[in-house]
Amino acid sequence: DITLDPATVGPEVILSEDLKEATWGRPRCQWPEGPGRFDTDPCMLGSEGFTSGRHYWEVEANGRFWAVGVARESVQRKGRVLFKPNTEIWGLQKYDELCVALTAPSNTSVPLLNGEIGVYLDYEVGQVSFYAVSSRQRIFTFPVASFSGERVFP
Repeated sequence: DITLDPATVGPEVILSEDLKEATWGRPRCQWPEGPGRFDTDPCMLGSEGFTSGRHYWEVEANGRFWAVGVARESVQRKGRVLFKPNTEIWGLQKYDELCVALTAPSNTSVPLLNGEIGVYLDYEVGQVSFYAVSSRQRIFTFPVASFSGERVFP
């Protein structure tokens, strides 16, 4: 059960009162500026980071555009965010009718998704995998990474 961190919320993100849902749009109020806030892209992190263990959570991802994944605590939050594992993000992204794993040097197409997506993180192994919950199918697993002791966040 992921709670979103309002101190990281970028522009054009509307958070639910319980901090469990985010939608793309114009919020009624602006969050105060801060060093942890994404300043140009509609991004946010979960409130709890991980430095060990195995973790699994599910995200309801619907609409024309979304991204879901895992990011290092040190992810760049000022200026444009580069959604690539070599820039500290491991995720899936949907643009209209295209769904991709954010791999380097170029994105990898994955089956078009909407609905519940499972995210599995094994910190010690350095594994991040994504699942289509409804079909119980693995969609994509990133090559093994080293998180180097740094906290990673949903």
